Amino acid sequence: MARARNIKPALFKNEILGVADPLLTLLFEGLWLLADRDGRLEDRPMRIKAEIFPYRDGINIDQMLDWLDEKDFIIRYSVDGKHYIQIDNFTKHQNPHKNEPSSEIPSVSDGCVRSEKIGTSSEKIGSAPADSLSTDSLNLIPDPLTAQAQQDEPSCEELFARFWNLYPRKVGKDKASKAWAKLKVDSGLFAKITSGLAAQVASPDWRKDGGQYIPHPTTWLNGKRWEDEVRLPDNVHHLPTSKHHDFAERDYTAGLVEREGGTYGF
Repeated sequence: MARARNIKPALFKNEILGVADPLLTLLFEGLWLLADRDGRLEDRPMRIKAEIFPYRDGINIDQMLDWLDEKDFIIRYSVDGKHYIQIDNFTKHQNPHKNEPSSEIPSVSDGCVRSEKIGTSSEKIGSAPADSLSTDSLNLIPDPLTAQAQQDEPSCEELFARFWNLYPRKVGKDKASKAWAKLKVDSGLFAKITSGLAAQVASPDWRKDGGQYIPHPTTWLNGKRWEDEVRLPDNVHHLPTSKHHDFAERDYTAGLVEREGGTYGF
């Protein structure tokens, strides 16, 4: 359900939106109308397009949302397999009506905790089906192997706790947790992150001067720094080539005197 929101003059002087496609500004403003009193809404690109751009074709809402997410205007996150959007600084700039109901959407600061809800009230509008099928309706009989795999998969919150224990510079934990939530870390991505972290912890750049050049964890996560190439220490050299190779190419007559009969000797 769309709601009335405020537009402040400073929006039009934003240096990022001011040079971007104007449709991105319209989308950003449209999200305010769809968000609840805490600035949250379901991340359903087809539904969002139908609400904000009902007559415009040839636009990719999913890519536009990615752009807003990348520029920190919104946060796209997931909880228990359901996708949501948090509008950054929403409560700072908006004054929802006092009778507007509280948000039923889990927040980013919940740390990607798995929700106990089976579904949401927005999966149907009247008698019209939602723009995507609910996975719950397709799995009436649970698969024990799938259920066990889901049970064994650690939550995003648990994976962040493991990362925090490994990261050598423990500052700004709350901001780092939010950056972690934006990445939607699963076990596969966690393995890549920790592998890159292990290499960088041993690098000269992180070890010199008592580790003062180690970046803050939020900066490291936002920059996807685990993908950086790591410079090897200067004291690491290539192993020397073995002296026991190339037997066939050696000249064993070098330094010897040829005798009569074609033999060699000193």
